[in-house]
Amino acid sequence: MDWKDYEQVTRNIYETLGAKAGVKVVGHGNSFKVKGDSGVEHQIDVLTAHFDGIHQYLTDIECKYWDKAVNKDVLMKVKAIVEDCHFSKGV
Repeated sequence: MDWKDYEQVTRNIYETLGAKAGVKVVGHGNSFKVKGDSGVEHQIDVLTAHFDGIHQYLTDIECKYWDKAVNKDVLMKVKAIVEDCHFSKGV
């Protein structure tokens, strides 16, 4: 498995299991981008949405298929994207 396969597996999980909980995949993949308030376009691995009847919640899922721990720089990047794009959370 490589990073592309891992992104596809993640998308498939959210499309199948998430659908039962009302979660939808908004976009995914190397070409999926969202423009933040900064004007910067951010590439998003998988973006999901769910609606509780009042609010929509967006989750940015950053897929890493590494043989080492994710470092602080990656976490800070996800945090910055979540804030710039007003997502509900990042994973």
